[in-house]
Amino acid sequence: MERSPAFYTWVSILVVVIGLALYAILMSLIYSLEVFEFSIHVIWVTMVSNYVFLVVSSTGLCIVTSLGHVFGMQRYELIGRRGVFLAFITIIFGMISIGAHLGHPERAMIFNLLTPNFYSAMWWMGTLYTFYIVFIAIEYWLLARPELIERSDQAQGPLEIIYSHMAFRQLDHSRLGAVLKNHKLLQFVSAAALIAGLSAHNTLGALFGHVEARPLWHGSYYPVYFLLSASFCGYSWLLAVSIATYKIKKENIPEDYQSLIFEMAQVLALLLSIGLLFTAYKMGFGLFTPEKVKPIMLFLKGPFSQAFWLFEIAIGTVLPIPILMWAAKQKNIMGVLIASVMVLVGVYVMRYDFVVAAQVYPVIKNSLPSYLPTFMEVLFIGGVLGALFLTYVLGEKFLPLKEERHH
Repeated sequence: MERSPAFYTWVSILVVVIGLALYAILMSLIYSLEVFEFSIHVIWVTMVSNYVFLVVSSTGLCIVTSLGHVFGMQRYELIGRRGVFLAFITIIFGMISIGAHLGHPERAMIFNLLTPNFYSAMWWMGTLYTFYIVFIAIEYWLLARPELIERSDQAQGPLEIIYSHMAFRQLDHSRLGAVLKNHKLLQFVSAAALIAGLSAHNTLGALFGHVEARPLWHGSYYPVYFLLSASFCGYSWLLAVSIATYKIKKENIPEDYQSLIFEMAQVLALLLSIGLLFTAYKMGFGLFTPEKVKPIMLFLKGPFSQAFWLFEIAIGTVLPIPILMWAAKQKNIMGVLIASVMVLVGVYVMRYDFVVAAQVYPVIKNSLPSYLPTFMEVLFIGGVLGALFLTYVLGEKFLPLKEERHH
């Protein structure tokens, strides 16, 4: 597959969309950030919703992979390397999205360190995500190191040197070499990544929940729901990407991995069912809370109703549940793939609705403030997602991502 015309076509498309995103960034530097966003009413826009989608996905991937390395469910160790690598690249490109929205992300990094505000949920979110990125990177390196060593032994020339340096083989001759081979170190780092990720993610939900001026966000609902939605995001990413990788490479999925896939499909169906109950509670509670009625009606029969009913409810939640249950029972891999992709599409639209719709009310005067992503913003978001997928493709080709075999 890696040398087929389809592979080069796919990579070329990704390179083109990344190039268009770089062009959009260049235009923003020349003409200011106004090329990305033009509404004075809707301040947080698609780049913010893309950030929320990706960092939620990263936390979800971390939650799922931790079932193996932290909680000892050995069958989940099969998805360890791929899942942790996906968790790492989704958080990185999520941060790129929010960094572009900030305009000067270097100021945030500098003053986050020099003038910390311990009362700020945003400060805690940024700090905790920094620790999370470090721990998740170390976790992947620990998972990949044994195979990197094997590849350095089998390779010749420059590849041997590259893989040897990536594995830090010189550490094998020190006391640290024995520590790196200890499974307890991996378990500790995985637990640290999980704790940092969950803490940062819960703080992200609290960041929105603290905003009293936006009734749709305000309250204790979102910190809890963010954790639940992260879980079914993580399962959806792993199922969709893993199955698609095997299908594109035209390789057979090992039997033990197939068994895990169908188990994960059933868990995903359960999580989606719980998520549907949460959504029903949010809407029902909002209708009986005076300050939340009008923003809730934007979803039920307002300008966001089509996105809510079609994408968030139908495509993202209701339809995937029976498809996943049927696919798990019939051992149908394509059914799991289709349902997982549907969930990701629905969740992406849900994040957009969540970020944008809450800003529409109570800004309303005589009419709803209109907002659609600008052309440059679409180019940038396409480039971020394109770079994410290209990074995964290169990781699949050059790094150890295949399933771990537990002995």
